[in-house]
Amino acid sequence: MIRNIFFIVLMAFTLPLYSQNKDEMIIKGLDYMYHMRLDSAKIEYDRVISLNPKNPEGYFFLVLLQWWKININKEDLSNDENFFRAVDKVIDIADNVLDNNSDDDNAMFYKGGAIGYRGLVHALRENWLKAAEDGRRSLNLFEEASKINPSNKDVMFGNGVYNYFAEYIPDRYPFLKPLLILFPSGDKNKGLLQIKETAMNSKFGKVEAKFILSYLYLKYEKNFVEAEIYSKDLSDNYPENPQFARYLYNSYVGEGKFNEAIEGWQKVLQFASEGKFGFNTPVLLREANYYLGFSYMYTGNNEEAKKYLLKSEELSSQIDKDATMIKAFTLLWLGVVNGRLGDKSKAREYFDKVLEMDNFGDSHDQAEKYKARL
Repeated sequence: MIRNIFFIVLMAFTLPLYSQNKDEMIIKGLDYMYHMRLDSAKIEYDRVISLNPKNPEGYFFLVLLQWWKININKEDLSNDENFFRAVDKVIDIADNVLDNNSDDDNAMFYKGGAIGYRGLVHALRENWLKAAEDGRRSLNLFEEASKINPSNKDVMFGNGVYNYFAEYIPDRYPFLKPLLILFPSGDKNKGLLQIKETAMNSKFGKVEAKFILSYLYLKYEKNFVEAEIYSKDLSDNYPENPQFARYLYNSYVGEGKFNEAIEGWQKVLQFASEGKFGFNTPVLLREANYYLGFSYMYTGNNEEAKKYLLKSEELSSQIDKDATMIKAFTLLWLGVVNGRLGDKSKAREYFDKVLEMDNFGDSHDQAEKYKARL
């Protein structure tokens, strides 16, 4: 009897200690990961796994780690196989748990999260059927986990992302509507509120939630003030993270804060020259040169604008086989700055190139307008 009491008392102390140590390891790993110290992050996640190899938790964060390797350089497919293998491992471990306890919301959440990130990569690679199927499976698992444990703010994050895009995607991409017929309808505003709740109160998902909020406000809502709030918070805390920096400096451009944008994008080029991880990818270098050229153009420094826009054009030729929006607008602004510098013949040549390409947004209208002013 005394032995049983002693065992119960010991468990009361050691189980919270295990949970505390585990959570501390995860938070430490996440901090390393967002600082782009990916090897150090993996060590922490492996330590979590070693505490309980039958729990899917640590394996899920290895999925997140592989996702960030992809996220830093989306054009590089070399990490895809490792990512998909990590997802399969989470599913296997979670299924073993659920076979013994079908109401284990922890296993449901991590399985749903891993499948959700897999759907994200499928969408990135334009495998729309697989992306839709993973989205459906992930949503179902999150809904089940939420019923069992409604207070889990990390589950709320997945539901929030779904609610936002389930309303947005059918309007923006009509060709995907047939894939979403069997899905519940979404609610953008509710989705944003759920993601904000996660950003404030989640145990592990605060940074991911702020990251997706900065992305949504920048790319879809065009609310550059809100985008700056979230991306600045992230970039201030994780200055080594190129994605956080990228969204912050894009927000500055959107707000017309061109001096801040110039300072920021120059820092990106400096980090790239120093070989900092993630800053020297061709796409980010192209983006830095494009926005430097654009910002210098708007501040009246046409010589500097021309220099960076020419570099953006050069990088576009290396990156893109087909016409793209950034390439079209690089040529458009090169036409503008050459016109300002007095080279009307060269300006006309650039405007004609824009008109020969597909129309991206209002690129043709702008080219015609500026060409008529020469």
